[in-house]
Amino acid sequence: MVICLTWILGIIYPLVFLFTNNIVYDIDNQLCQVPLRFSFSIIYSALFNYLIPLSMTMFIYFRLVQNVKEMSKRVTSTYILSRAQRELKMVQQTIFIMISLVFLGIPYTIFILMSFFNDVPKYHFRVAYIFIDTSLILMMMILFQFNAPLKSSTMKRINPRTNVVLAMTIQN
Repeated sequence: MVICLTWILGIIYPLVFLFTNNIVYDIDNQLCQVPLRFSFSIIYSALFNYLIPLSMTMFIYFRLVQNVKEMSKRVTSTYILSRAQRELKMVQQTIFIMISLVFLGIPYTIFILMSFFNDVPKYHFRVAYIFIDTSLILMMMILFQFNAPLKSSTMKRINPRTNVVLAMTIQN
């Protein structure tokens, strides 16, 4: 049900911009985008892209923490408790990644907030794009650090084992 809802929202989300004709060509940045100013489209985009997913994830995290605390008070099997604690660790890593994304998105957020009160700088998107690229690299490093299977697989590819066994045939 959640996957279907995600697809429906993913299809509906850009339609708002198309039907309101808010997408314009920015000559300075040489791209089509919703102009940064105090408008429904900018607030809708911020809510849809950041606030709603972050608040939902935080709500799930707090519910999971409460659930693990309640499970540890009751008599439960060690397997169930350890599984819940592993899930809690996974969600903690997700929260850390989300917080990192919020901090790395601050420059673009500042441009959006500036646009509510006055004009944004001429090449604002280029500056924001530098921060977005940097944040992508940092997020990949964070994901690599937290994902043990990915880390071990990558390290195996970088440092392959040197002792290779070769089959030999003896001919008389």
